Amino acid sequence: MAKLNLLLANASNNFSDEEVALISRAVKDAEAYLLEELAFDYDVDIVITPPSQLMRTIPEDGITGRTYNSRLIVIILNKAEAKVTRESVFETICHEMSHSLRWEKLPEYANTLFEGMIMEGLAVTLEAKALEDNRISSKQFFLKTMLETTPEMNEAMLANLRDKLADTNYDYDSIFYTGNDSLPRWAGYRLGYYFVKQHLDRTGVSITQATITSYRDFSS
Repeated sequence: MAKLNLLLANASNNFSDEEVALISRAVKDAEAYLLEELAFDYDVDIVITPPSQLMRTIPEDGITGRTYNSRLIVIILNKAEAKVTRESVFETICHEMSHSLRWEKLPEYANTLFEGMIMEGLAVTLEAKALEDNRISSKQFFLKTMLETTPEMNEAMLANLRDKLADTNYDYDSIFYTGNDSLPRWAGYRLGYYFVKQHLDRTGVSITQATITSYRDFSS
């Protein structure tokens, strides 16, 4: 059976025994949920590590994740910023496993700004559904920001970026992370979530089906 293999980088004893147990439980919970929800059929290595100069976290959440390929996910936990919780580790794994499944089953890369938005929007949608399905009320600041973005805010961001959606060369950091004078923080993620939700409402497909759907099917 497919599984999530936990690899804990703890040589310097950054994580206590209690935190190690909590992280292990979160990985097992995510594995059980995602096996049922996504029906993934391959092993994935989940590396949990303290932060370094090369790997930053979201300060409000003290956690971030990165999917390097379909079978390798790295999650950074910064205890100086936020307490390690089972919920936050579970949430982050669910987000990153969206990328994993897509790259495993549909080796299609996000070349344009629009495609990058869809890729992240799919992950945010799965992340939100995972918490709802598991009746987890605590959400990371990142996800709260996605869910609290109003249609008016989305339309304002879209007006700013509409003529750039087909671009293959764009300011990734400003659009997806920091924001700028005309865009709020995480605009790319917010619009991606907006586009994916519209696609799901329009087509009636599940988030699992959408995750392995070609980018061209979202273009309408």
